[in-house]
Amino acid sequence: MKKINNDEYYDLVCRWQVSGKSKAAFAEEEGISRTAFYYWCKKFSVKQSSTTHQSSFSLVSPHIGFQLDPVIKINFPSGISIEFFGKVDSDTVKKLL
Repeated sequence: MKKINNDEYYDLVCRWQVSGKSKAAFAEEEGISRTAFYYWCKKFSVKQSSTTHQSSFSLVSPHIGFQLDPVIKINFPSGISIEFFGKVDSDTVKKLL
């Protein structure tokens, strides 16, 4: 099995989120270890459907056809991060901050 780096696993996790498939089915389809995929999902703090924890924030993944690397990434001390992909409007950033 080919060694996969962090960025490739992040891409896989993002693709899994938009796929609508279970983690096990997605890992099998991609030909990767199910246990390794579960580990990386947990590492990236991805939850398939969490009804016990309500938050004002949601994880938004870029569509596969869009730019995969963020143009701007803001990391807050609380652990929350905001990533902007493509063209960024400064007024939008000001409103979020």
